[in-house]
Amino acid sequence: MKKTIFTTILLLALGFSASAQNHGGRNRQGQEDREAKAKEMQAKMKEEANAYYANADTAEYGVRYRMKYLFNKEQDLTFEEDRVVLITPKVTLDQSYEGIGETRWILKNPNGQGGDTSLAYHLTPDYYFFYPSSGRKVNTYRIISEEFKLKDFTCDNKWNITDEEKTIGEYKCRKATITKGGREWTAWFTNDLPHVGAPRDFNGLPGVVLEVTDKDNEVRWMFNGLVNHIEGDTLFIKYPDRFTDIPLERFPKVLRISATCDQSNYMQTAGIYDKQKGSYPLKYRPSTGIDACLIDNPIEKE
Repeated sequence: MKKTIFTTILLLALGFSASAQNHGGRNRQGQEDREAKAKEMQAKMKEEANAYYANADTAEYGVRYRMKYLFNKEQDLTFEEDRVVLITPKVTLDQSYEGIGETRWILKNPNGQGGDTSLAYHLTPDYYFFYPSSGRKVNTYRIISEEFKLKDFTCDNKWNITDEEKTIGEYKCRKATITKGGREWTAWFTNDLPHVGAPRDFNGLPGVVLEVTDKDNEVRWMFNGLVNHIEGDTLFIKYPDRFTDIPLERFPKVLRISATCDQSNYMQTAGIYDKQKGSYPLKYRPSTGIDACLIDNPIEKE
């Protein structure tokens, strides 16, 4: 009897051991499969990104800002976002910094958890291209893979440049003022950095703008350091290859639907264009969400 019990226990132990080994083998195989799929996806995304940026300009450097904006006075709602202006002699680009910040945090922390605590983690897919030689300014907006051209105009700001100076970071700046869009603005610009550049449509000063605020302190861009190229992350300036066929007057509707619907089905819900297939480079991101639909305090009041 004891021998039978011992034999049974031994067989069970061997069975459990074999099962554990098989389970461990399946776990290892599963992990290897997941890692292989992740590498395959990364390679595909890199290939798509290389194709997307094939004809893009390369920035010399970028100026990072922390933007703060009281967009809804009735409910006292403030929007905060990290922005960057990428600069070359012939073109500058104001865009969200979040994608760059996330990429650089991951490169530094490949196995890390969480994210970059210095980021506001808001991404507005709007872009402001500026061409210093002509004064041309183009404001575009991306919703998934649809590119909207919102404005294409000549930036002819009439700044009042004063003799007042202050230092921002390590850069000596001069003060300039302007009244536009129903607000009185103050900008601080420096000649210690090459070329010209400014956030949004505050161009026209003979230097690089490091700070912009309105008189009521409801909208401001505050200097948050310089951004340079690093290995694995080049600062590209990419003008859209094409713009959507969706009429511009329908843009507010598309924006609202994209903000309020689940990202996986909002295109079908919109009933405006068919669901896109395939994956897209990291630059294809949704709009900022419902915040974009609650503005009662526009940056341009007029």
